[in-house]
Amino acid sequence: MRVRNVAPETKSLAAAIALVVGLVVASGGLTAAKSPVLVGPDPAGMDSARAAEPIRAEAVITADDRPDLFAGADRVRTGFGFPAGTKKAGRHVHDGFQNSDYDEVSELGSNGQPLAMTQFDGSGRLLEAVRFDIPTSSAVHVTGDTAAKSAQRGLSSSGLAVTGEARTDFVSSDGGWDVHWDRVADGLAVRGDETRVHVWADGRVQTVATVEHQLAPAPARKLSQPDARTVVTKQMDQWSGTSAVGYSVAAMNLEWVGPNAAFDASKLSAAAAQYRLSWVVNVKPTGPEAEYIQLITLYVDAGDGKIIGGDFVE
Repeated sequence: MRVRNVAPETKSLAAAIALVVGLVVASGGLTAAKSPVLVGPDPAGMDSARAAEPIRAEAVITADDRPDLFAGADRVRTGFGFPAGTKKAGRHVHDGFQNSDYDEVSELGSNGQPLAMTQFDGSGRLLEAVRFDIPTSSAVHVTGDTAAKSAQRGLSSSGLAVTGEARTDFVSSDGGWDVHWDRVADGLAVRGDETRVHVWADGRVQTVATVEHQLAPAPARKLSQPDARTVVTKQMDQWSGTSAVGYSVAAMNLEWVGPNAAFDASKLSAAAAQYRLSWVVNVKPTGPEAEYIQLITLYVDAGDGKIIGGDFVE
């Protein structure tokens, strides 16, 4: 580890950032342990597993149990052109480490090998779909525009709606494309939420994934941008102490964000909360401080003006 000599005028802010780094490392370590797997068809088994959280538990689901689930999986598989198996396997998964539950249906080949898989949340919304076969070599390499249209057709055929213009990123590892639709609610970005489709070089869809968080009601009266800037200024001055550490506000945008424990250790074990409308404020340290951290992002709740989380770039 390289040790730097920290100037006295930077120690207060450097200490605050060191705390942030420590929090992120600590929170990442919470999920490092291996989780036992319990398999059983009875709901009572699932309840006992939840009582012993964190744990991962699975329960078998059949087509007779959930015809709607299997019908939804067929619709997704057909819509995206995924391979069909000779039989299907369903299961409900409770992941105590990620605090999530989902239903999964797999297409299985004659030897039991998985050919494709779909996952849904409790409301039946698609979380992920993937095919497991390997693309054959092809002289055809579709353009980004063609890949976006292929992804859009698959989404429409599967009953999935996306809005706005797609973004396409070329993937050099396989010559394909990642096609993204960022989520927007009430005309504002939902930070991190998106629908992403990977399209092989020949135009076939390989994977589909959606990330969508529940949103809290928007505040009746929104905090103004100047007031949000004042909140951030006070926080930065508090971190700096009497050292008057230099910084500048690089950008301020109103977005839906997820509260986190970036600047509050007491929230490390808190359950995931609804996304809240907030001012996302990027602060750029200047002078010697920039050697230690490039950017600090703070989330200022647009309702009560409290800092509810953020992020940083070293």
